[in-house]
Amino acid sequence: MPQALFITLLLAAVVPAVVADGPPATMGERFSGLNVLDSNGGLQSLTPTPYTISQWPWGTVPKLCYDTSVKNNYCSPYDLEVYDVRYSDCPVPTTVCRCKNSPMAIDTIAQRVGQLPVKARQYNGYVSSFAGNACSAYSDSFNNYFFGDCGNSESVFFHELSHNLDRHVAGASINNWYSLSQDWKDTATKGTCVADHYAKASWLEAYAQVGVMAGYDATVQSIYTQNVGCMIDQVKKVVGQLGSVWRKQPGQACDRYWIKDTTVCMGPDAEASGNCQAPSQAADTAEAAGVVPVLPDEQQKQHDDLVRELQRHAEDAAGISPGKRAAERKTKGKKSTKFRV
Repeated sequence: MPQALFITLLLAAVVPAVVADGPPATMGERFSGLNVLDSNGGLQSLTPTPYTISQWPWGTVPKLCYDTSVKNNYCSPYDLEVYDVRYSDCPVPTTVCRCKNSPMAIDTIAQRVGQLPVKARQYNGYVSSFAGNACSAYSDSFNNYFFGDCGNSESVFFHELSHNLDRHVAGASINNWYSLSQDWKDTATKGTCVADHYAKASWLEAYAQVGVMAGYDATVQSIYTQNVGCMIDQVKKVVGQLGSVWRKQPGQACDRYWIKDTTVCMGPDAEASGNCQAPSQAADTAEAAGVVPVLPDEQQKQHDDLVRELQRHAEDAAGISPGKRAAERKTKGKKSTKFRV
């Protein structure tokens, strides 16, 4: 894996505390929640890209999915279902790791991810789905993780992907989340409001909520019809940064992807049964089609504390605690609460 670009020790030192810092609590809130952008012909009604689904044989899983499931007790590795979802606009499949007690069916996940425009979708690697009391999610800036039933909340999928775009599109020139920059803080506080109450949780969340609004602007209708004058500088900034990747165009196709993780055996039971053979990947096809493989960078390690804090917020919202882990849930959760991190 290549060396990460240089980042100052000062920035690395303050990152763990940054997520707790955000827009002033005194700022107004334009919406009561961005689920309003899902309904009435909104994000939820976007036409998904056609896809096919193939399930991996039981026994082998991506290491990322194994580590996330086992270390956090989200799912027994033997209960992980792994799928390759191949969309018609990209030769590289989106790999989905789903715990068997997740309330979201694989078709639902595939449809929701397929509603994301390909030029934005290509910045997401793995998609994981676990049990939870309510819809909740988090991003590590490369992969998106969902708890509970988010099947009626396309805005949550746009929100999580906006975190990835914050770092790898808006923040590409600095190899960091743009939302941690002073420029974003200054832009956000020029106005008198933010997107909603959740946007005040941190500068990252304020950005991701406007990222959803920019996605709505590019795929549904002008966001400026939603009376966003109180946060016009935020909207113009993010629409300018992300509008081109959110906008769907005829004939679009992916032109990059995160290199797939190594695979591991689920455990001794799978090994004993001879089911630990790694599935074939689409790397050769992708390279032939001109899709550029990209390695996730080492700099992510400097943000481990920040990602863990986002993860804990998502767990809290999903009703997951050390005494009530996702792997042990027998119910399928609720569809009500809309929460994203």
